[in-house]
Order: sequence, then C-alpha cells, then structure tokens
Amino acid sequence: MNTFSGKFEYLDLSGSAVQKGACSFTIDGADFRLIPETGPVLAMDLGDIDVYSPGDYRISLNLYTGNCIILSHLGKTFQSICHDFQEAYQRRVLQCLLLEDLEEIGRFDGFVDLDSSSDDFSGPAELRICRSNLVILPAATRGLHWRLSDIDRVDFDEAACRLELRSQAGRIIITKLAKRAREFMDCLKSAMQDLSENKAVILHSLFPFLSPDQFMQLAGMMKEGHAIEVSRMEAVHPRIKPVLIEKTVCPSMKPYFDLLEKRLAVEEGLFSGFKMIRPEGQNEMEDVGSNEISPARNENTELEEENHASSGEHREENDDDQQQVLHWFLFPLAVKPGLKAPARVVAWEATSHSGRATYFFRIPSAGAEGRTMNTAEAKDTVEPSIQRLNRALVLLNFRREPIYLSGDVLAAQLRYRHYAIACRNLPALRELRASYLGRAIHTTPEDWEKQVNDLLARA
Repeated sequence: MNTFSGKFEYLDLSGSAVQKGACSFTIDGADFRLIPETGPVLAMDLGDIDVYSPGDYRISLNLYTGNCIILSHLGKTFQSICHDFQEAYQRRVLQCLLLEDLEEIGRFDGFVDLDSSSDDFSGPAELRICRSNLVILPAATRGLHWRLSDIDRVDFDEAACRLELRSQAGRIIITKLAKRAREFMDCLKSAMQDLSENKAVILHSLFPFLSPDQFMQLAGMMKEGHAIEVSRMEAVHPRIKPVLIEKTVCPSMKPYFDLLEKRLAVEEGLFSGFKMIRPEGQNEMEDVGSNEISPARNENTELEEENHASSGEHREENDDDQQQVLHWFLFPLAVKPGLKAPARVVAWEATSHSGRATYFFRIPSAGAEGRTMNTAEAKDTVEPSIQRLNRALVLLNFRREPIYLSGDVLAAQLRYRHYAIACRNLPALRELRASYLGRAIHTTPEDWEKQVNDLLARA
C-alpha cells in the first residue's frame, strides 16, 4: 500500500471541475482511494480507469464513465508515483483482461497499428510476449491480446524494423522497437515454435498410428485452443474419433458423454478442442481485491456442489501430462431426444480435467427478420456460434464463475470485481453470458439427465 499527497481535479463529461483541491491518495492492491482535505472521498477499482496517462508532472485518469481525475503538485516523488501507479494499473488491467496468470517471457516498448474486426487504434504501447499470447497495453486505450495460435503469418522487415502479424481477426503492424526489433522477433518466433512443438507432442501421443502425411494434415486443421468438427478429423483417418474418445474421456465421464452424443442434432455434429491450460490453482478463489468482505455462504452453493461432485471421481487426471492439457467437446443438441431438427443448444463438456458439470448455451434460432430459420440456415449458424462460444471459453481460461454467477454477484463482491469489469469491456464475455442456459452437475447419470431435460425444456 502506497500513499501520496498532492492536488486533484475531478472533471465531468464537459471538462468542468466538479471537485478540486489538496488531497492524499492511496494505491492499495487493486484499489484506488482519494481523500480530499474537504468534500466527499472516492474509492474505486483501478480497472475502472480506461486510460492512465502521466505527463508534464501530472497524471490523468480517464474513467470508464467519461469523467476524468487529474493528479498534480506531486513534488519530487512524481517519477516514483508514476512507476508505482503504472505497475499497479497494468497489473489490474491484466486481471480484468483475464490474463493475470500468463507466463511472461519478454517485454518491449513500440508503436502499434491495429486493424481488426473488433478494435482499431494507432499509438505507442507496451508489448508483452507470453507463452501463449501477445499482450498489447496501449498508452491511450484499453489493453488487448492475441493468442499466438491465432497468428497465421508473421512478416519481418529488419531494415525497416517493422513486423506485421496477420490472423483471421485482422492485422497488427509493430514499429519503433529500435534496437530490440530482432530480439522481439526472435522472442515471438520462439514462443510460437514452442506452442507448435507442444501441439505436435499432444497430437502424436493421441494418434501415433498416423502416417507423416496424415499427421501434417491433422496438425494443419487442429490449432491449440480451437474447436474442430470431429468428422473432419475422421476424414484424415477413421480411427481418430474412437481413439480420441478413449484417450480424452475419463471413465467416470463416459456415461455423460454417451448421453450427450445420443442427443446430437446431427450425427456428425460433434466438435472437439484442446488447450495447454494455465494453472488455475487459486485463480477463481484468491482475493484479487485487497479489502474484501467474505460473501455469504449460500452464494457459493453451486460451486460447492460441483466441487463435491468431482471429489469422489477417479484421479487419472493427476498425472503431470493430464494436468497440462485440457480436452473438451461441444455437442449441438436437439431439444428433444431422437428429434433430428436444427440444433438450438450447445453443450460444453470438459472431459480430462477438473470441473464436473455440463454447461449449456443457446444458439440463435431466428433470422434477421425474426423468422424461424430453415434447416440449411440453421446449419450455417451452428458452426459460427460454436466457434464464438469456444473463443469465449478459451478467453476465460475455462473459469466457470464468470459464466454462471449473476451480474449482481459479480458487481457486489470484490473477489469477482475483475469479472464484472471484464464483462463491461469484453463483448465476447457478454455474449457468452447472454447465451448461457444453465448447467447440469455430475452427480449420477440419472439425476444429471433429469437436469438436462429440464434445461432443454426451457431452450
């Protein structure tokens, strides 16, 4: 906890000072507190700052509401304050991007031009290369990231010190790395190669019977963190599906898997994915705020039920390799057994790691004019819907609480405050929560099936 003294101005949307004067302010973990000599005090989350901008012996804090706080007259401690504030702010930004547990391997300053379907900006930024992600923390807007497995192409012009990254989402041009351009390129290339090597190890351990040509064909289809239709994998080799299920669905999960497969809207409609997971450990349970009052016990009932359901299951997943890789399946379902109609619901089942419940999400069922889609239109809707769902789950690192906890709980409890801020800033998470139908906890297959029938009846 660091406390400093100076002066402040609190500006409204028009730039007029609502309050100003001498003050002290404290940076305490994820909290920022401002104590004026006179007038109301302010306490807020650092994640409520959209842009942190130091300069000319003053610090501007642009808030998500559009208001602004200006801190000035900070004396000889200005540089120290800027350093401490920026460290705390960027740490909180990563938490609110749900990236706080990434393993960083390189940090660089540069200039970024981003052209993508969801974000566009141009300006200086800090770039952090992590084992699985490239994180961009701009000076003048909110942070963002690209998964390394999403990058399709890297072009490096060493003479111009210019890198261009391309993915299906868009393009990033990175310049002004000065003498560190080659170092950045080598660091990025090394991280991407490590990711590819890990993928090769996983796929070879699953499918050692593939020929070299078949292996390269499959590896070209399957990206870490992506979902792929299992029928496409089977087209490479007919043994892929039975072996995949045998090796990635633990015995205690098999009854639930089989029941879901029988409910598929289309026989070949099953999707699968894998990811080298980041250690979850304390991610969901740690106190990410600094002064939390513990929530009431009944708010954790559902989580406790899910944890209890997994407590007696087989522990094959304690093997070191199993702890590093999560396998999952996505089932587009008909709402009634035996009804081969357009899928209305997708079930997500993690089959090789902790977390023992099946999660259900709605698929859009109407066209732009509000009419019900025909079978061909519905089929074209299913895969894009599944891919959006999958991307959101990967973004969460498969944390469950941001999916099923109510907006009121996320907003009211400090331990979940970073999730509430993530919902405000990440459209993919908002869409995921809006499509969430419910979950069926793995108690017994009979009880679980009753839960599923109740959920699908509401779809």
